[in-house]
Amino acid sequence: MGLLRVALAMAVLLGHLPIASYQFVHAATAVQAFYIVSGFYMALVLEGKYKRVSLFYSNRLLRLMPTYFVMMAIAAVALWGLNASATGSPEIFATALANPTTALVMAFENVAIVGQEMLFWVTIGPDGSLAVDPSGKLPNETTTLAWQALLVPQAWSLSMELMFYALAPLLARWSWRSLLAIACLSLALRFGGAALPVDYGLWAGRLFPTVLYLFVLGMLAHRALPFVARLPKAFGWILNAAVLAMVIALPLSGVPGPMQKWIVFAAVTIVAPFLFHAFKDYALDRWIGDLSYPLYLCHLVVIGLVLTFEPPFAVWVAIGGALALSAALLILVDHPVDRWRQRRAFRDATARI
Repeated sequence: MGLLRVALAMAVLLGHLPIASYQFVHAATAVQAFYIVSGFYMALVLEGKYKRVSLFYSNRLLRLMPTYFVMMAIAAVALWGLNASATGSPEIFATALANPTTALVMAFENVAIVGQEMLFWVTIGPDGSLAVDPSGKLPNETTTLAWQALLVPQAWSLSMELMFYALAPLLARWSWRSLLAIACLSLALRFGGAALPVDYGLWAGRLFPTVLYLFVLGMLAHRALPFVARLPKAFGWILNAAVLAMVIALPLSGVPGPMQKWIVFAAVTIVAPFLFHAFKDYALDRWIGDLSYPLYLCHLVVIGLVLTFEPPFAVWVAIGGALALSAALLILVDHPVDRWRQRRAFRDATARI
């Protein structure tokens, strides 16, 4: 699923790049489609790779945190060294740090990640105090949202991932009927938010219980893998081309925006086992797929630099710069740590044979 993962990450990049003249599927849709892919892969690894839940948890943290911390350092240099940021400013951080309570909250959120999605529900006042605001306001000259005091603000979705990882070993043991029931309850909660006095976008996208169904859809897709494995891999190649075309060109289809996300969610759920079966033995596809995580983490820093210094061919510089930085992160940080993670899992598996 390497090309699909990178296409979704590119959709997020283009969605956050205001000078881009064309975008793929909506950035929020791409982020949530990643949850389906994550659910699929977590069900896969929990099926036979990990005997100890503690090793699963520690290896998932090692998968996410080293690259995240490196990106925090790079974002800090860009912010305070070059005054370049797509979302924040030194003044916003200074205001947040001036209030002891806010400083403590933001220090925790920047380091621990868990709970970052809730910062979209919170504003920072002129005195640095925090206030809950469920109206879904966007940042402007008079409104500062708490997530603007995050060095890597797009990492809020990693908070969702971490909460899913906490539940994944339990969910992986449940029957498909139980998983389907959980998905239905999550969807019911999501739709129920339309009757509440809160911004529906926050309710549907920035609460773990209302997006849990997407992770569960990925786990259910994994249950279809034994049936898909009996089919020719050509099905996967054909569906891969189709789903990539959908991610890139769906905005041109004339389908209403709210409907597009459900088309994407359904398509990614259906094709996931086919794509894995077709491409699981291709190292290049895995390498391309691994690029999606550092690309997701680094793109806002690159966009901030491009918007600040306005180089020629700015859109292409943003895309090329993000790809180059993500490749560097993959080679220098992600892959060395991943080799250690794989050795830990292998030693644990062989020790129990």
